[in-house]
Amino acid sequence: MVGSSIAGKKGGQAPAWNKGKTKKTDPRLLKQSEKMRGENNPFFGKSHTEDTINKMRFSKIVSDSDFESRISERDRDFDLITSYEEYFSRQKQHLEFRCKKCGITTKKTLQAFERGSSCPSCNPVGTSQAEKEIGSFIESLGLEVEYNNRSVLSPKEIDVYVPSKKIGIEHNGLYYHSILNKGTRDRHYYLNKKKKAKSEGVSLIHFFSDEWLDKRDICESMIKNRLGLIHKKIFARKCVLREVSSKDAQTFFKSNHISGYAPSSVRFGLYYENELVLCLSLRKPRQKKYKDLIEISRFASKINTNVAGGLSKILTRIESWARSEGFKGILTYADLRFGEGSGYQNTGFVLEKETGPDYWYSDGRKRFDRFKFRASNGKSEKIIASENNVFKIWGCGSNIFIKNIL
Repeated sequence: MVGSSIAGKKGGQAPAWNKGKTKKTDPRLLKQSEKMRGENNPFFGKSHTEDTINKMRFSKIVSDSDFESRISERDRDFDLITSYEEYFSRQKQHLEFRCKKCGITTKKTLQAFERGSSCPSCNPVGTSQAEKEIGSFIESLGLEVEYNNRSVLSPKEIDVYVPSKKIGIEHNGLYYHSILNKGTRDRHYYLNKKKKAKSEGVSLIHFFSDEWLDKRDICESMIKNRLGLIHKKIFARKCVLREVSSKDAQTFFKSNHISGYAPSSVRFGLYYENELVLCLSLRKPRQKKYKDLIEISRFASKINTNVAGGLSKILTRIESWARSEGFKGILTYADLRFGEGSGYQNTGFVLEKETGPDYWYSDGRKRFDRFKFRASNGKSEKIIASENNVFKIWGCGSNIFIKNIL
């Protein structure tokens, strides 16, 4: 049509004059607000009559067949207790439903029911999809779980708790658990929570959301191991010990270690029926004060596999190698997000100290090693991180163990 335009003269691109303004910051909005107060408001003193209320009420009633059809969409999950004769509103009335899984009765509007509202007992409010997945996995192993438990570490919450094992699993989202969520996740939050749990005789395992999303099979194996439910057992005495190539180690750690592969100087592994089932890699420490030691870079067994006596057997070989190379001892870190490092203590390592909380950087979707944003060219780490739009996310730190081999 000649002379017309789509969405106004500026094609819908003209900014609203009042965007981002309030009556406290703009005199025009204040004047408009004052004009609409009291009797100046066109709805002042008016209300619906009984007739109009009933008209609106009955206009929202669906037919008997339509009502039954809507309820039947989820008849695998719930039984309806409220009768059709009692129904009068899709949005304003709460109908009673009984969960077919747990038997708990709950109330929902028909609108909420149709939109997928779940049982608050089976799916507590605040439970993320990932937490439900973790809980369902543990339940599939034959154990009962509790979601969002606040009784053990009150007032703090355990995302998924296994009371029979006194083990809790925390799922830490990268966005909401980073410093973007100011005031709720300081640098000592996870470490203090872990220590409080330990004082109550509870073990906590912390997974970041990217770990559960990208390495779920490894996470599940770690959970099974902590629950004592790894059924595939191989004895180290039946394995062959030999050096592992960098390529094979890289493939192995990517598939079996929660932190993936890390560069190393030398690698040793145990092979069972010609398959690599346990691998340990070594490198020179980053800190100069440990220059006389060789550091364990990565150590892992094949997922869902318990290599009994594997660490002890492989350490015997490593100690011999380290002495021949002039090293005085072996250094290793045990990530406190997953355990205390008791396996190392059982093989002669001595606890040196606790590092305190460690950290990564995150864009809300992935984590990056903090060394990627180290200070350079006159810019501080903080500035470089800000320029890359990444934020700190804290861990629990590590226990440092040393074994003297002289």
